[in-house]
Amino acid sequence: MHEEQLFEMVNKAVLHAKEALEEQQEFQPFAMMLYRNGYVDQEESPESSHEEQYDMLLAKMRSAIQDAPKITGVAIVAPVSIPGQYKAPVESGIRIHLEERHKSDDKIGGRFLYVPYQLYKQSGSEKVEVHLYDPIAVGIPQEIFTKEQ
Repeated sequence: MHEEQLFEMVNKAVLHAKEALEEQQEFQPFAMMLYRNGYVDQEESPESSHEEQYDMLLAKMRSAIQDAPKITGVAIVAPVSIPGQYKAPVESGIRIHLEERHKSDDKIGGRFLYVPYQLYKQSGSEKVEVHLYDPIAVGIPQEIFTKEQ
């Protein structure tokens, strides 16, 4: 059940970013928290630059998991340029920093999921559409759920 809930949260995160990209051609970093009962909460950051927003969300998630032990997973979503070594079809990407509480003892328990995307307009239309490519998963050490939690 937990994996299904985590997948659902990631799917919601990608759809939220995609909708913002279609409306504004950009999106602001945001975070999502998955609770044991399946509830998903979303957190925005008021900071101005994307880097400041990401750092603020990272700090908020670290604090939130200490205050709410029922949080089982977190995702921080940000627009990025995908590093060249991952050989993405395009440089623009949605990066999802994904961590789970039950993997806090794993050396590489977190993941970056890069979802490459491309914006385009149909000829004769002003509507911007987003083409999402297959995600690229990269294992990382956890920064939010650590052994100390």
